Amino acid sequence: MSRILVFGSGSVGTMYAMLLSRAGADIACVCRSNYEPALSRGFTVHSTLFGNQTFKPRVAKSVQEAVDNQASSVPFDFIVVCVKAVDTGVSPAEMIKPAVRESHTSIVVIQNGLGVEAIYHQAFPRNTVISGVTYMPTSQVEPCVVSHSETQTLFLGPYPTELTTPADKSSTEAFSQLIVAAGANATVCDDIQVERWKKLIGNTTWNPVCALSRCRDLQFLHATPDIAQGFITESMREVVAVASTLGYGDVIREDAVQAQIQRSKTRQWPGVQPSMLADIENDRPVEVEAVIGEVVRIARKHQVSVPRLETLYVLLKGYDYHLRAKQI
Repeated sequence: MSRILVFGSGSVGTMYAMLLSRAGADIACVCRSNYEPALSRGFTVHSTLFGNQTFKPRVAKSVQEAVDNQASSVPFDFIVVCVKAVDTGVSPAEMIKPAVRESHTSIVVIQNGLGVEAIYHQAFPRNTVISGVTYMPTSQVEPCVVSHSETQTLFLGPYPTELTTPADKSSTEAFSQLIVAAGANATVCDDIQVERWKKLIGNTTWNPVCALSRCRDLQFLHATPDIAQGFITESMREVVAVASTLGYGDVIREDAVQAQIQRSKTRQWPGVQPSMLADIENDRPVEVEAVIGEVVRIARKHQVSVPRLETLYVLLKGYDYHLRAKQI
């Protein structure tokens, strides 16, 4: 039986904890703000794909507590990191350190954006780091209650790709098989960064646009029908241009842009609520740097013109500054 620690028990973390539980793994979840409801009643998932389910994994307020609560000295096989990629002043790699057994524990990073895996590889160079790119529209209806609809796909690959060992491949395959055993979709990739860039086409554009406009994607397209689609399309093309400078031009192409546009246009009204919009509406810090800041920095380094992305970045950065100032 695989022993798995889920670090970050928001909507995405809850969904993967549920799936891994269905696969028969021994699950422990680190809960902070939602510790009390998780302890008393567990987690409830309402999913159009997986049905309705309530499950009660072991919960802890911290990683150290989760380690102390282990029934034996057997280490965790996987740590699944699902926290937001925001600067909290403490590195999540440092926070999970008590649960990492050198050369044994694999760290699965299911976070949005670019470069999010690097801190784990730097902190634990002898451990496998698995990068995960997920498509799974979820929202937290209330603490420990999650709604999920539309789709579920998880792409996995060792990080960094160029240093992959047979042990890294084996661990990645093992985690993928757990997801598949739960009745979900998981695909192991030769180069996971291809999937990160594909997702960024939508994320780098829709997340800031929806957060700043307070509209869901379909609402935004309807607000200015003669202009909005063109703005979104050109913003996505800027992401493609940046990916091309890093050698992904043969796999990150215009068809990916059109697929993202059609996906939004054919949704049921009023469209989906991207994670940044949910964060803004709840006065939470947003994933500015990982989702759009890193793309803009790469563009500037390689002298790629991205005027729309730069505008979205500075506006979103300013709004995030405002949110953080309110919390001081």
